[in-house]
Amino acid sequence: MSSIVPSIGGIPLKYISLIVLAVQNSCLIIVMALAQGPGRKVFYSSTAVFINEIVKLIVCTIMTIRETIKDTGRFYPQDFLNDVFGGDAWKLAVPAMLYAIQNNLQYVASHALDPSTFQVTYQLKILTTALFSVILLNRSLPLLKWASLVMLTAGIALVSLEESNHRNKHAAKPDPIDPTSSASALGDLLDAQRGNTAEVGSSNDRPEFVVGLMAVLIACILSGLAGVYFEKILKNTQGSIWLRNIQLSFFSLPFSLLAVYLKDGEGVTEQGFFAGYDMLVITAIACQSAGGLIVAVVVKYADNILKGFATSISIVISAIASVALFGSQIGTIFLFGTVLVLGATYMYSLPDKPVVKYVDLGSQLDTFHAEEGRMGSPRQGSNDTLSTPKSPSAPSVRLDRIRG
Repeated sequence: MSSIVPSIGGIPLKYISLIVLAVQNSCLIIVMALAQGPGRKVFYSSTAVFINEIVKLIVCTIMTIRETIKDTGRFYPQDFLNDVFGGDAWKLAVPAMLYAIQNNLQYVASHALDPSTFQVTYQLKILTTALFSVILLNRSLPLLKWASLVMLTAGIALVSLEESNHRNKHAAKPDPIDPTSSASALGDLLDAQRGNTAEVGSSNDRPEFVVGLMAVLIACILSGLAGVYFEKILKNTQGSIWLRNIQLSFFSLPFSLLAVYLKDGEGVTEQGFFAGYDMLVITAIACQSAGGLIVAVVVKYADNILKGFATSISIVISAIASVALFGSQIGTIFLFGTVLVLGATYMYSLPDKPVVKYVDLGSQLDTFHAEEGRMGSPRQGSNDTLSTPKSPSAPSVRLDRIRG
């Protein structure tokens, strides 16, 4: 029995959520670039991530209470707590832990690799996401879709490579957060030091290059695993999107708080938790919080692979917008990468070719006749014999029913 796909105005929610996600990511990247422009006070990204989780937790709690009252006409706090912390709530601790480990590995990799190498290798998370979708969700991807995913990975790597090189040439100071992060310019707090590696020199001259490469590869694997695992929970359990986001945010809070202590503990102690905050930073946090909820809708009604396409396209959109807003320049590498991204998106959207199964009717007729010979010929005049009308050009064919 097929489930009814929600729609708005006749358009499936799956496509609406993908478009909204692409727009949200583009806006977030631009807002983050403005919030960290020259002459602005530096805020601590780890505190912004913690506040982001708090905001999502509050919004999802309000929506869960609202839906409960709408459905049942009442609300009991004890029932709410049982839903949040009981049953299979522990399953959300798994992606929260995976994301925390992934972020720490990104931190290691961003210090051991130059920005260009990091940008290119980290795009492998698109392929690991597809691989885990096949393994964990039993999803079948034809060769054309695999080819489009490889093309998307190459395209977004080229776009990220040119953006990274452009920032390294023109930035007066390293960005505390990379505004071209495909999934969370604010959420990937450990990307903060990526720009600092521009001063170190060639990555191949550093002994920690292999360590950094291994770290980014493992981070790609964990990124795909965490995303697909969260998708499996959303699609295969009864909890609502709001409830699942409450659980995910709750389990993410300890890791976010630990990151504040380890990464910016000294600065937060001296200058305060909200140092550098203004309306632009608050807007960025609100935009990122909305993005987390939109991603949950995308994962619920679409999938992580399509989410990768939406966020990849958002990088291209924001990079083009940066030409008008920040005077950025678009080079040949960027244009070629954009063509690959758009071409991959078109290829992935093509319908799968139907699988045609050829049936050997001759062998089936031989089997029928063999069974007939084994059981004996049917009686004359019985209803067990069906024949086709005789014609001069085609012999009659008799099909016998085999009684069990």
